[in-house]
Amino acid sequence: MEQAGILRKFIQGVKAMSEGDKERGEDNFGSDFMRLRRLSTKYRTEKIYPTNVGEREENVKKNRYKDILPFDHSRVKLSFKTTNQDTDYINANFIKGMDGPKAYIATQGPLPNTVIDFWRMNWEYNVVIVMACREFEMGRKKCERYFPLPGEEAMSFGPFRISCELEQARTDYFIRTLALQYENETRRITQFHYMNWPDHDVPSSFDSILDMIGLMREYQDNDEVPICVHCSAGCGRTGAICAIDYTWNLLKAGKIPEDFNIFRLIQEMRTQRHSAVQTKEQYELVHRAIAQLFEKQLHLLESPTNTQIQDGMHSDEERWDAPPPKPPRVRCFQVEGDVKEEILQPPEPHPVPPILTPSPPSAFPTVTNVRRRQMML
Repeated sequence: MEQAGILRKFIQGVKAMSEGDKERGEDNFGSDFMRLRRLSTKYRTEKIYPTNVGEREENVKKNRYKDILPFDHSRVKLSFKTTNQDTDYINANFIKGMDGPKAYIATQGPLPNTVIDFWRMNWEYNVVIVMACREFEMGRKKCERYFPLPGEEAMSFGPFRISCELEQARTDYFIRTLALQYENETRRITQFHYMNWPDHDVPSSFDSILDMIGLMREYQDNDEVPICVHCSAGCGRTGAICAIDYTWNLLKAGKIPEDFNIFRLIQEMRTQRHSAVQTKEQYELVHRAIAQLFEKQLHLLESPTNTQIQDGMHSDEERWDAPPPKPPRVRCFQVEGDVKEEILQPPEPHPVPPILTPSPPSAFPTVTNVRRRQMML
């Protein structure tokens, strides 16, 4: 099936799921999401994906939530050390993307005692940072502020000194250029900070989310540099952003597989990071956001010029507004967040029995699978 047919089939499927809710009082997204939760229950109860390192006594205090621990097999191991006391542990996992197994780092919002580890990780992997929470939400501390705002004094965490050189305001988010200094070297790190994602809910419109996701790739030096995404727990909003960006990259490459399925995509993500896409509302948002991307691409494919989808979701004539200029990579010294993540959902009144046959991880659409299918045709 050609890409246009695949996109149209997915859009129709999302529309059918939505209309079924209204006509029959059914919650199709909810029933799908419950299947995901049953799988996660199975992973947890049967220890299919162990979290032994995060459970160690010396690491317990480094976890923001006691039930959101990094899986051992995909956890980020820190090899860059600033003191002999530094360990390789941080509550973070790699998530695969179109170009490899370490496209994303999904991590929790730093704690007071893990900010140094957070900056060690960023220094080692030279990441672009996406922050999807506020420092305080609903009166609760959700993330330790690890960066200064423009005009504020530089902040120091252990051997790291961080200053904010530039801040650009966009609709619902900021783009900041942070100068990260370690010893005699200074690096520039771009931070995207999405401000208006309601706790335990989703934004009323996801245009700004798509705008931000489209732009963040423009600030990435190359595909080997991971995107570091965090909220408070590093699973709900973080997982939604990773799922949308991953699919968008497949879309731009024209490699959406014929059997593309959001359920299997997120199921596979949940084998790499605990509770990725944490609520039913987030699960539905991923469907609707991707359907909007597919509608845009379908329009372009069927237009006379057959223009491919652009970063930022719009062609040059149709962008909401022009993207901000990429900050200059120059050495500038002496320039010197506010932040929101899901409160973990309470346990269900009755345990949900795990389903017996989870979909295989290989169902997750990857370029390898796509190429294999093409070779078989």
